Amino acid sequence: MKEAIKESDPIIKGNKFEEVFNSIVCTEPDFTLLKQHARSDVGEIDFFYRTKCKDHPLWLKCHYLFIECKNWKEIISSEKMNHFITLLQSKNVFRNCCGVYVTTSSYSPQAINAYKKAINEKKLIIVKLGRNDLNKLIDEGFKTYLEDAFDTLLSKI
Repeated sequence: MKEAIKESDPIIKGNKFEEVFNSIVCTEPDFTLLKQHARSDVGEIDFFYRTKCKDHPLWLKCHYLFIECKNWKEIISSEKMNHFITLLQSKNVFRNCCGVYVTTSSYSPQAINAYKKAINEKKLIIVKLGRNDLNKLIDEGFKTYLEDAFDTLLSKI
């Protein structure tokens, strides 16, 4: 993880972070990578996974995960978050999806507001991870981390 964060070339930096993130998810037996860099008319999402998990309310609702990874020093803007929300909405027309936004930086107040609005008004399931969440993700594992994050999110709605 540290090597990916310290990389100076932006293309290599992004690719390394995606590799690290995918390796964390792939240690979980119930997640299958369906597509990396899934493109649509709306845009591109870094990862598209399917899950076979059924042991938590999150997995009873969501069978597909769309994940965006940003290995940036810059704060995630509302424009970036809104783009992700738009992508996730386009996928939710046909499927029950969960979105995960992962960054090595943090989120602007406007991005956090867009995130909250998407959850409360658009009824999307989105988990956001920032720089301070990455160690916990690694320690707990992807599945457990998402379940705990979902429980926390649900308690605040």
